[in-house]
Amino acid sequence: MAACLLVLVLASVLYPYAVAAGDRRAVQAMSWSVAGKVIVIDPGHGGIDAGAVSRTGILEKNINLEIAQYLATMFRQAGATAILTRSGDYDLTEKNQSGWSNRDELQARLDLADKNNASLYISIHLNSYPSPDCEGAQVFYHPRSTESYRLATLVQQELINCLGDSYRRAQGEDFFVLRNPKRPAIVVEAGFLSHPREGILLTEPAYQNKVAWCVYAGVVQFFAGQPAPKSA
Repeated sequence: MAACLLVLVLASVLYPYAVAAGDRRAVQAMSWSVAGKVIVIDPGHGGIDAGAVSRTGILEKNINLEIAQYLATMFRQAGATAILTRSGDYDLTEKNQSGWSNRDELQARLDLADKNNASLYISIHLNSYPSPDCEGAQVFYHPRSTESYRLATLVQQELINCLGDSYRRAQGEDFFVLRNPKRPAIVVEAGFLSHPREGILLTEPAYQNKVAWCVYAGVVQFFAGQPAPKSA
């Protein structure tokens, strides 16, 4: 009897890990779908634009870049061309000059995608809110783009599966970087710097890698032709 109970306990503990391993193998089996694709990954902010800042002084721009670099490595290993809009702490337009314009900066990033005939545009950001209770990763897409919607929901589902369900869902927004009709585009808000627990997790390399994997897995499924999940 004790042996049976032990088996049941072990099974209940190990089952989530077995499912996660199976999901990862399924994504790896579909990784052919991104081979040859050109994917522009935009680590939001940079240079004089730090983005959100946590109560302890953690800068959004730095974490965005770290997640983007993990993501770029995954795509390159799968045979895709991954292009980062920035590979360090700088902006693309008026570098640290008084003439810097946020709109010009965003346009420069989109121009890079156009120049390279990108198949996809992914912008990585972090969220922040006055209330420390807000948490969870969320993906945004342009409401007029059905393919961006499909991509966003696939990535959102992977974030839910891997990071836990914060009850956030993919959402349509008219963000400037999402308006270009030439290619599917999403903005991934990887979590809230203002949340006590999540803000710390976002600084940890293992967690950053996990977020990057979720985005990668969603993109792989997108190019493999998977339909939008209903729950995300």
